[in-house]
Amino acid sequence: MDFRNKSPDEILAYLKRAGFKFTGKRKAIIDLFVEQRDKYLSAKEVFDEVREKYPNVSFDTIYRTLALLVDQWVIETMEFNEDAARYRLTCRDGHHHHLICLGCGRTFALDQCPMEELNERIKGFKTVSHRFEVYGYCENCMTAS
Repeated sequence: MDFRNKSPDEILAYLKRAGFKFTGKRKAIIDLFVEQRDKYLSAKEVFDEVREKYPNVSFDTIYRTLALLVDQWVIETMEFNEDAARYRLTCRDGHHHHLICLGCGRTFALDQCPMEELNERIKGFKTVSHRFEVYGYCENCMTAS
């Protein structure tokens, strides 16, 4: 499901139908992901933002909520170069890849998987899993510099 086009209330209703409780902290996390719908966020960024509204929130609460949202396919996760997981609203069902802007952090889903063509060229190796992301600058960031 594409959650980038959903409101926080629609996402919370989806979670409620799946049997999960509504909490203010959970809503704050979902609000943040909706506000930043095209960007990956680290757990620390989520923690820092939620802590402004809920000063007593624990890092453990953030991690548990992120894990729940990943398990329910509301957000997807990716490991970036710094080896820290980052999260964003799920933008597509199934396997896909992204273009990632180094300027503003926006992401753009690729419509096709480049591994299909690469597997035809690779001899003597069987691919069982892969991750493909392209880093660069979006049109807005290119014209701003």
